[in-house]
Amino acid sequence: MTLRRLTDGVHWLSHCEADGERHLHLSEYLLDGGDGYVLVDSGSTRFRDDIVAEVNAVTDGAGPDVVVLAHQVLPHKENLPAFEAEWGDLEVVTAVPRLGGLDLIADVPGFTDIIGVSGARGTVLGRPRDLAGRTITCTRPLLTDVTVSQWLFDHDARLLVTAEAFGHYHAPGDCLKTSADLDGGVDQRHVTRFYRDKLTFLDQLDLGKVRAALEALLDRLDPRYIAPIHGTPVAGEDADAYVDSVLAAMDVSDLEARPVE
Repeated sequence: MTLRRLTDGVHWLSHCEADGERHLHLSEYLLDGGDGYVLVDSGSTRFRDDIVAEVNAVTDGAGPDVVVLAHQVLPHKENLPAFEAEWGDLEVVTAVPRLGGLDLIADVPGFTDIIGVSGARGTVLGRPRDLAGRTITCTRPLLTDVTVSQWLFDHDARLLVTAEAFGHYHAPGDCLKTSADLDGGVDQRHVTRFYRDKLTFLDQLDLGKVRAALEALLDRLDPRYIAPIHGTPVAGEDADAYVDSVLAAMDVSDLEARPVE
């Protein structure tokens, strides 16, 4: 199984596939709240059987009570109907665009038809809430390429889960390693290649503002792990170096002088 316990009550479901000569994660995170379980992202149908088996192994077949989606797009939500068939009704927490001037998690008429499952409930982004016994805050990402996107912070484990626009590749054979397991941390080349391949708006960024926002966020939260959906979990002690790598990857001002490997 591609399952690893990161810290108390947090399991990393590490799924990835080849993307050229590198691998790219499409991970999920399972949180044990004592009163139930929270699954962060539903994952791709390509990994459905593995995800179900791994969740069942941790939960003794009970499955999650809540699914929090990083994105309201495929392949982040496509397993939800199968999960309901496996485990019954789920509470689903997902982001939608601004409504009435507020950043909302979906609680709108017809929303359950949009996502195809029952149990969609809402709150305002940025406010802590209890999900299956864990204290979790969902927030709008500092960077994203998808408007219906959210990051989340699990206060109990100090786990910051990020989605698109905060990630990196990894080498084949490193699929279950965190930054602490890698000599020198996450390879700068994997970070740079990810940003240059996946994001088309790098030349529009004010890197000074991005750095200030990322540093302020991490100083405030002091995460034990940064846990990208598309990347190796980054241990807190490696966070500053990782942000430096991200900012370097985003700097396309001298791209011709600094070819990407």
